[in-house]
Amino acid sequence: MDFNIFENSFDVVIVYDDSGVIEYANSSFYLFSGLSVARVVGKMNLTKVFLEMDEQPLQLSSFVGIKDVRPMKVISFKTKSIEKGLGQYSIVPFEGKYIMFFKDVTVEEELHRKYRREMGLKDKKIEEMDSLIELLQNTRLVKEPSKILEEFIKHILNNFGLGVGFLKNNEKQTVVKLLNTNHVGQSTVFDSLNKKIQQLPATEKYTYFENSKIKDIFSTNHIHSMVVIPVNPQAKDSYEIFLPIHGPEKDQQFDHQKVITLTEQMKLLIQNMALERLSIFDDLTKLHNSRFFREKLTEYTNRYEKLNLVLLDIDFFKKVNDTYGHPGGDAVLVHVGQILKLYQDKEVLVSRVGGEEFAILAANQTLDETLDMAAKISDQIKSSVIYYEEKQIKCTISIGICSWNPEVQSVRDFYKKTDEALYESKANGRDRITVLQSA
Repeated sequence: MDFNIFENSFDVVIVYDDSGVIEYANSSFYLFSGLSVARVVGKMNLTKVFLEMDEQPLQLSSFVGIKDVRPMKVISFKTKSIEKGLGQYSIVPFEGKYIMFFKDVTVEEELHRKYRREMGLKDKKIEEMDSLIELLQNTRLVKEPSKILEEFIKHILNNFGLGVGFLKNNEKQTVVKLLNTNHVGQSTVFDSLNKKIQQLPATEKYTYFENSKIKDIFSTNHIHSMVVIPVNPQAKDSYEIFLPIHGPEKDQQFDHQKVITLTEQMKLLIQNMALERLSIFDDLTKLHNSRFFREKLTEYTNRYEKLNLVLLDIDFFKKVNDTYGHPGGDAVLVHVGQILKLYQDKEVLVSRVGGEEFAILAANQTLDETLDMAAKISDQIKSSVIYYEEKQIKCTISIGICSWNPEVQSVRDFYKKTDEALYESKANGRDRITVLQSA
């Protein structure tokens, strides 16, 4: 059987043998456990993944020797990264192996508890809790406010049977139309609203426009009423949601209080995301900061077997500050950051880790590929000119590189060796690249 059919499953899928040794784990396994699949398969058994089940050390004997399908069971669990978890699992014996299907429902359970606490009513309608949980699940991996709000609008359309909704970005003065796929045929009658919504002045509170006002305000006879929901009205990145209601029956079914409650959750989600962004980005260069880099250094060394670390330092930066002042030094830092950001992608992470020091984690690259990237960065910085107060500033960088070798290195040794490479570049005249390998 080709177990790769489970690769795109949102649930964790683990295949193991009679000794509990894991022979296959899908991509969801890494997100759940924080353990690299490459370092687990053929090397670890279940007891290294699940430290506890139902508050007891995992008993391997309970998970092997199974002849028939073990139906879904709910358990509490503990892993290296999850102290108190709640999960569901079932086991299917197959050709001398065992396939475990595991679903982490910790987040869902916590949301249930949180919602009950906030509402203060244990008997609150279960459909409202389910609606909130579904919405938060759909948006928890989304990192852009506009995309979160688009998911929110789709959720409202689906829950109340509305055909279309609009999202207005007040800063950019743009309007995006979102459709309920079950009502596509009705959506075209709302096309004329785009321009009208774009022209309307911003509102700062939840507003309901009843039928008698629709024609005067929105210049249309096609809708019965309209709900307008401002999001972050006082902030620079403020939005408005427009929900046209088509007909009196839909109007009566529309639960304003439920929508207001869900809107508050979306506002909190966006505000928390903004705070999180502030905590992981350097305010000057807009690159990731040293705190985020340290977290990712540990994650990447667990996740990738092929990994290179690059440390870069602007040469004679103190002289730049002394000559042009700190604003001139900031201009140089911003310029270097902009160049470094060009090389960032999903497997290349760029961070500012000190005053004039930067770091690059290059995953799934050979040493030659990383060396080539470093040379291009060095040449690009050396050949560019930074303009500051009618002055022209030029600079160079020193670079140190090391490849990750988990057989002989700790994460600390990995960083230390790269730092030694950077020091050699600076000691040998700067404006050069030094590569050091572990002994």
